[in-house]
Amino acid sequence: MITPINLRVVKSSYKKYKTLLVDVLINILSFSLLIVAQQIVALPIISRFYDTNQFGKIVIAFGISNIITSMFGFSIGNARFLDQKVYNSIYLKMLKISSVFLFFICFIIYYFFFSRSYIDGFIYSIICVLGSIRYFILSEYRVKDTHNWVFKQNLNYLLGILIGLVLFYFQRNWLMIFLMAEIISVLFSLYYLQKDNFLKKFEDNSSLKLTNTIHLIINNGASYSLMYYDRFVIYPILGAVNVSLYYSAAISSRIGGLIINPFSNFILGKLAGKKEENNTERIINLVILGSIFGTILYFILSIITTPILVAILYPNFLAKIKDVFVPICLGAAIMGGVNILKPVIMKYMGAKYYNRLFLVYGVMLIILSIFLCIKYSLLGVAIANTISSAVLFIWLLVSLRNYSKDKKIMNN
Repeated sequence: MITPINLRVVKSSYKKYKTLLVDVLINILSFSLLIVAQQIVALPIISRFYDTNQFGKIVIAFGISNIITSMFGFSIGNARFLDQKVYNSIYLKMLKISSVFLFFICFIIYYFFFSRSYIDGFIYSIICVLGSIRYFILSEYRVKDTHNWVFKQNLNYLLGILIGLVLFYFQRNWLMIFLMAEIISVLFSLYYLQKDNFLKKFEDNSSLKLTNTIHLIINNGASYSLMYYDRFVIYPILGAVNVSLYYSAAISSRIGGLIINPFSNFILGKLAGKKEENNTERIINLVILGSIFGTILYFILSIITTPILVAILYPNFLAKIKDVFVPICLGAAIMGGVNILKPVIMKYMGAKYYNRLFLVYGVMLIILSIFLCIKYSLLGVAIANTISSAVLFIWLLVSLRNYSKDKKIMNN
């Protein structure tokens, strides 16, 4: 028999999980917009105006900008969740200092490795600095739990891409596309935040341990570097043409990864706001099951969509890369499962513990990739990714399971 008390509990639980589900869907939709802007609209169009060798270099430059901006803006923002002094002034100081550092290091990288043009180096640096600020702003939306503004920020980014494509048609400079995207996205976000006195909220001048920030910088830098690792392995061994080929083959799995990574940080933000509870074991079991289910679903979807996307976006490459679809999709699916486990590992076992495991994974991935790339070309890189990802995934599953058992024993 359902009593009024039980009915209230059911309604409360339904409302709670309905809100959580809506937040998850908004976040997935939001980062799908970002992926559409970058991976479906901008880069495929750019590829049609450059030869395979030039496009390979553009892909590398674009990857470097994502690595660098995520190391700083993303990491400093996410550290606010773990340190729980969300309006400590040190966060803003770190963002300002890192922006100056980013400008100069990005200018040097682009000028010396991609284009001997001062103007292009300047534009590339501005793109990276604004990207870092855009990532930092995301943390404020998560602190305030206003996920609609994540969607609006990425919608503005897509709008900027479209405006940039118009400029690209006249100037033929691919950097203008991403410059307009960053300018419009950041300006609209700052306009909204300024009305809420965002910058004035950072009044907490108390001391702050930077352990979590440092580990997140290391982790995000390593995560995004290894996400684009194939470019840095393939380029010196097989050349820029093969960078283009592998990039096009991994388009579907890369899209999934770019959704899963922000989703992982969304979970971290939700967990960070919770106090230690007695249902830790239940949370861990749900996440383990979710990671296994997510991996299987991710693989099925990516193996179906990859040939279709390549045929549409990069039709000239399709015949050359059919053999690498399965290992690329499998490796990406396993890393999707890893990214579902990652926030829970960081919450309960610490960012430092996760980084140690990730370091082993990174070393294994790079060594295997180099040796297998030399012997089996692009197929070797894909196989190396699958093996390394599987080892990390199993290791994380075992670690979480052991932690859950130890926690249960302590509570009893």
